[in-house]
Amino acid sequence: MKKVLVLVFLTFAATIYSQEMKIKWQDDSGREFGITAPSGNFSFSMLQGDNISYNFNGKVQKIGNVYISYDFNDRVQKVGNVYVSYDFNGRVQKVGNLYIRYDYNGRVTGTTGSVK
Repeated sequence: MKKVLVLVFLTFAATIYSQEMKIKWQDDSGREFGITAPSGNFSFSMLQGDNISYNFNGKVQKIGNVYISYDFNDRVQKVGNVYVSYDFNGRVQKVGNLYIRYDYNGRVTGTTGSVK
């Protein structure tokens, strides 16, 4: 019975983690930013000499001359001039002009448009 439960757990975990998609873009200076759909995890790269500022919650607020803002749930809302929006389930719905589509199980099924 334990083997079956372990197998079910591993299959379930692999299915969840395999459904993420990373959306990347660069600013005019070459900094790379990324948002992972559907979770909304934020990542970034820096240029030589960039300074990083943090807000009162310890979240990155500014990288070089690019400001990052957050919504009331501490999710990234804006990176420079790129807006990020979420659907009613908390999944990333739109990054710039890139729309993300999901199926009924919450898996990414496709995209339309582009970030900039």
